[in-house]
Amino acid sequence: MMTVKHGGNREQIAAKTGIAADKLVDFSANINPLGLSPKMKQVLADALDEVVYYPNPDYPELKQAIGQHFNVTANNVFVGNGAVQMIFDAATALKAREALVLVPTFGEYERSLTRAGAHVSHFKLKPENDFAINVDKLLTFLDAHSEVDLICLCNPNNPSGQMLLPADVKTIAEYCRTHHIWLIVDEAFMDFVEGDRLSVIPHLDDRDPVVVIRSATKFFAIPGLRLGFLVTKNPVLRTKLSEQEEPWTVNIFAQRFGEKMYQDTEYITKTQQWLGQEKQYLFNALQQISYLTVFPSRVNYYLFRSDIVNLREKLWQSGIMIRDCSDYVGLDGHYYRVAVRSHEENQQLIAGLKALL
Repeated sequence: MMTVKHGGNREQIAAKTGIAADKLVDFSANINPLGLSPKMKQVLADALDEVVYYPNPDYPELKQAIGQHFNVTANNVFVGNGAVQMIFDAATALKAREALVLVPTFGEYERSLTRAGAHVSHFKLKPENDFAINVDKLLTFLDAHSEVDLICLCNPNNPSGQMLLPADVKTIAEYCRTHHIWLIVDEAFMDFVEGDRLSVIPHLDDRDPVVVIRSATKFFAIPGLRLGFLVTKNPVLRTKLSEQEEPWTVNIFAQRFGEKMYQDTEYITKTQQWLGQEKQYLFNALQQISYLTVFPSRVNYYLFRSDIVNLREKLWQSGIMIRDCSDYVGLDGHYYRVAVRSHEENQQLIAGLKALL
């Protein structure tokens, strides 16, 4: 089975370069650079005394808090140890035979579906269209491939940062409903788009054969804590997911964090202000570097193409880590992804790139 590389492995790069891990600026993982909210740090500290007890395996308060935020009932919510677990859970529950993945995209979809016994085929997105999804072309492809019984859609897409609006996702969902196809929509980065106003969740009803996967990791800067969740209004899907759910997939710290995270409005506002300023700055600065072709993005990262050989390794000498995208289906060693970070760090990245001219 395929293996998938991920960004954020500072220890590995530190060992290769001799630079201390805490001195490396990590643009390879798309994590909120504001770091852990002081308010939420206190929530984690307060949970320490609870580690001597099993969490309630039904997680009623956590599901209630998430459901309230998305205006769905608690029984529409499933929780787990990061969004990746939710991807694997959905793949296992849906038991697809012929799955379609829109590439380039996050590699764990294909890995999870293959492990669950599906044959995976690809719908290729093109660089000349900025890797955008043309819904009409996708539906035409599906008409010609009636064997497809599951589609996996990353929205906004990783690594391209492109996304479909809710009406377009709903169009795909309606096609899936009439053609008996399951639809997984991964919205792991949707919190970063226009105050999370473009999620498809409010537009779904219980007839839609759709699961929406979400992550608390990126926006709330908790990759080491692990909290992901899944929302579906479809009763058949809920039953399938319940049947193979494991107990205690969320530890007490992640549980308490998730119960309070959407109440931390100060942190949420600060994050939106930071991104509003830095996203455009970084895009403009990257575009001015002659050897890069930068693709537009709706989220907190940019995909670019470069003809400089071993660009990632050359930036290590400046203490900068970027994501090599050669392991994404449909991309090669010329493609890289960088996260939007603090202004000072973004300037450091631009200086490092300019130094290679």
